[in-house]
Amino acid sequence: MNNLRLKDKIFLILVLPLITILILSFISLYNKYEQKSKMNDTSYYISFILKVSTLLGDLQKEREYALTYLDSYGKDRKEELNSQIKSSEIKQEELKFFLNNFHLIEKDNNISTKLEMLNKSILDLTTMRNKLIDLKINRLESYETYNKYIESLISFYDDLLIYSNNKELSKHSQAYISLINVVEKAYMEKEIVSGIFSRNNISNEDYNRLISFISSQNSYLEVFSKNASLEQLEFYKHSMNNEVFQKIENFRNVIYSKIKKDAYLMEIKESLGYGGLIHSYKDYFIEQKDSLLNQIQKNHTKMLKAIKDYKRIENITKDEIELLDQIQETFDLYMSNAFDNNFFNDSVNDLKTIKALNILSKNIYGANLKEWEDFSYKKIEFFEQIKDKTINNMLKNIDENSQNLNNQMILFIVFLLVLLIVIFISISFILKRITVSMKKFQNNLNEFFAYSMREKDSIILDEIDGKDEFALMTLNMNKEIIKIEKIIENDKEVLLEITDIVEKVNNGFFEYSIKTKASTKELEALVEIINKMIDRTKLKIDSLNLLLNSYTQGNYKFKLDEIHKKGMYGDFGTLCSSTLLLGQSSSELIAMITNAGVDLEKNTKVLTNSSNELAISATEQASSLEQSSAALEQITANIRNNNENMNKMMNIANELNEASNVGSQAATQTSISMDEINEKVHAINDAIAIIDKIAFQTNILSLNAAVEAATAGEAGKGFAVVAAEVRNLANRSSDAAREIKNLVESASVKSNEGKVIADDMIKGYENLTSKISQTKDIIQSVTLFSKEQERGIIQINETISRLDGATQKNVMTASNIDILSNEVSKLSSRLLDITSQSQIDGRYYEMVENINLIKEVSKYKNDHINFKKSYYKNLDSFEDCSVVDCNSCNMGKWINSCENENKEFTKFNEWNLLKQNHKDVHEKVQAYVSKNANKEKNQILRKIASEIEESTAKVFDSLNDVLYIDSELNKR
Repeated sequence: MNNLRLKDKIFLILVLPLITILILSFISLYNKYEQKSKMNDTSYYISFILKVSTLLGDLQKEREYALTYLDSYGKDRKEELNSQIKSSEIKQEELKFFLNNFHLIEKDNNISTKLEMLNKSILDLTTMRNKLIDLKINRLESYETYNKYIESLISFYDDLLIYSNNKELSKHSQAYISLINVVEKAYMEKEIVSGIFSRNNISNEDYNRLISFISSQNSYLEVFSKNASLEQLEFYKHSMNNEVFQKIENFRNVIYSKIKKDAYLMEIKESLGYGGLIHSYKDYFIEQKDSLLNQIQKNHTKMLKAIKDYKRIENITKDEIELLDQIQETFDLYMSNAFDNNFFNDSVNDLKTIKALNILSKNIYGANLKEWEDFSYKKIEFFEQIKDKTINNMLKNIDENSQNLNNQMILFIVFLLVLLIVIFISISFILKRITVSMKKFQNNLNEFFAYSMREKDSIILDEIDGKDEFALMTLNMNKEIIKIEKIIENDKEVLLEITDIVEKVNNGFFEYSIKTKASTKELEALVEIINKMIDRTKLKIDSLNLLLNSYTQGNYKFKLDEIHKKGMYGDFGTLCSSTLLLGQSSSELIAMITNAGVDLEKNTKVLTNSSNELAISATEQASSLEQSSAALEQITANIRNNNENMNKMMNIANELNEASNVGSQAATQTSISMDEINEKVHAINDAIAIIDKIAFQTNILSLNAAVEAATAGEAGKGFAVVAAEVRNLANRSSDAAREIKNLVESASVKSNEGKVIADDMIKGYENLTSKISQTKDIIQSVTLFSKEQERGIIQINETISRLDGATQKNVMTASNIDILSNEVSKLSSRLLDITSQSQIDGRYYEMVENINLIKEVSKYKNDHINFKKSYYKNLDSFEDCSVVDCNSCNMGKWINSCENENKEFTKFNEWNLLKQNHKDVHEKVQAYVSKNANKEKNQILRKIASEIEESTAKVFDSLNDVLYIDSELNKR
């Protein structure tokens, strides 16, 4: 290559790009051909998918007819099922015929595998169909067989994304796949809800499956929305607001509501059943325990809450409200009778309530099987329409891409031929021109070197006609010689300005910059570096001033953003850390003052309330003492009146004692008279007994005479009359004697009663006399006590007068305390107003409990600022040294001491984080010192310096976390 002439090299240079162009052109054409081939494969696969979609739609309809046919035991949908099976079989044969000429099967092993699985599913499906018509298969087996075959068909759609070889086509494919899955899930949702409505019952399995299918539909629809075209999306969103989707959502809400209703009904049953209201109600009337009454009320409240929650459900029917009212009315009656302690047993009402609960449990209100199936089919038809539009868009996109590729290939070939011809002609002409120009340029270059080496005092240059590179190089060479002197003078001016600006910066002014443009790149780079250094230094100072200015305005929450923190390394990083430490220390001080102010304010409020209460109590006490004094004076007057009344009572008692003695004597005399009457009555009784005996003897004699007269016959008739009269007289005497005896006995009884009464009177008078004597003694005792009480109350009255004076003084003292508490309250409010002007992080209020720990932590923060400075000051010597390890510094010793003392805050994760951050600071400083000694690049040193400042900031944050944890532990 070195032996080739420049002309040959230029020729080679010109030919090589031509060869490269040809190679790239063929590669591009081949890529176009590959794209065209892939587009054809996509078109073939979409044709296959269309066949699959046709079969899939027929199978989904066949599945619906089959399930209905099995549910009706062969009565419904038999003709539709047979017709649909024939249609599906025709579609299967068409798909099979299509697959015989489907060349992608040989290329794609995945398709081959899926087709084998599909063929196995077809055999199962054929076997199942024969059993289905004869009703020799159950519903679940049939459903699973159809699903297995449908899933095999759906699996082919996933490969559509593989053949979608551009972004737009991939989006259409993704949208189409989503719609396929939405339709399948919609069929499954329809099947589950139809079963629920027909059985009028929702099992947990059905509900979970329903939720799963609805969630799947929503997920696939979200994918569709992201990938659909604007036209499809607009059509979809517009249709979502029509009656079909609203009705579908309403039926879903009916099922959601039924689940809620069943939960509330379960709560009602639990509150009423075993261990509930009725159980407690019966136990209460047996045991009469208040705890059972409370349990009744608790279950009643739980039942009422469940009924109210049930009634709050949307679209609740009037029948449901009436049934719930029936349940509530019955158990309100139980509750009322329990509180009235009235046992209630109404079996008719109980049966109505049980019936109401059963009706509510077994009915799904709002369910309509026919409407649900109609609207479900309409929904599926809607998605089928979108599917058709999507597949049409895909086919349209493929046609457009294929046509574009054909046009591109033709244009590219034509352009390539024209380009090759033009390039060949241009190369021949250019080579000739370059050869002449090169000779002249070589002569001029020799003249220039001779002039530069001072071999010649002047330079004679040949001019090259034209405007090609050699002509321009020659012309520029002449111009550059003139510029050299100008460049040297300009660089002198730049150096003078650099000296001046550096002096101004040394005076502390960073607003200046070097404005003169340097001529050489090296000097211009130096100027740029100096200006950048001044600008960045000013930015760091402004950032620190911004931070300090925020602190002066009381905003201690202010933090520098990433822009202002940029470059805060080394000494500036130390200064920034010191400034942040100042802000944290100020925040801790403000937090301590604020906490103290809040405590002072709380205590002041307590003192104010207490002083107010004391003043009110003293005032009330003074008022009460005045009332007590007036009452005591009244009591004193009453006691004096009582003493006078006692004297009067004593006189009356004496008179009553004398009257009692007279009554006692009269009662004694009455008792004696009663004894005499009793003696007379006994004598009369004796006489009456004699008369009664005489009458009895006379009656016997008259009976004997009557017997004798009867024996005598007619001669005895007169004697019989006399005997009868004598008997009558004897009977009358006997009756009179009996009456007299009764009267005498009655008189004797009354006499005895009178004697008893007289005896009782004597005893009563004796008791009365005793009581009167006791009353006299009591009156004398009460009189003595009353006099003593009078003297005591007079002394109490005097004491209350003195107490009243002391109470008045207490009122004045309470008033003074109230004034003082108001002053202290103003002071605490003023203190809080002062601290409220400052904005600090809310955590500081929770971490300033331990003053000693705060001082210690602040010391270690400051130690680590000085720690960095101590090693930074020796960086200029570029000497390596060993940095103190993290266990030997003051903070490391403090960490070890805390762990040895087993302090509580060392058991938290924040403590481990503190140790790690502390270790990182020492290791990063060691790394910086070592890298600096090895004179590593500034980019590496800058990165380590940034990590040092980040680790230092993390150490500060970790120490603050320790303060916070310690404060929380102290509050427990």
